Amino acid sequence: MVPNKNTIVDLLNHLIKERRDISWKMGVGYHDGINISIYEILIFEIKNNRTISKIAFNGNSGKLLKIKVCGYRQKMADNIIDAILDINNFLRKGIYR
Repeated sequence: MVPNKNTIVDLLNHLIKERRDISWKMGVGYHDGINISIYEILIFEIKNNRTISKIAFNGNSGKLLKIKVCGYRQKMADNIIDAILDINNFLRKGIYR
């Protein structure tokens, strides 16, 4: 499944909607000029500038390449959409502080 960039942005905005103390940034970490784009997402606390999550994924397929979520011990999903939903649930439970 090819991820829709608008869907990813909407999910990230929903993630921070209830928690005004966090924000996110997304950028292209690598592009070969032909067909491979690797995107990186950083989710962080605004006040402390503390990283909550770093995610790298293939922009063409949505497959996760690397993910780190502070305090999350369970296996993360294999694609970017499911990973953002998992992080949202993790933050809503209030486990991360």
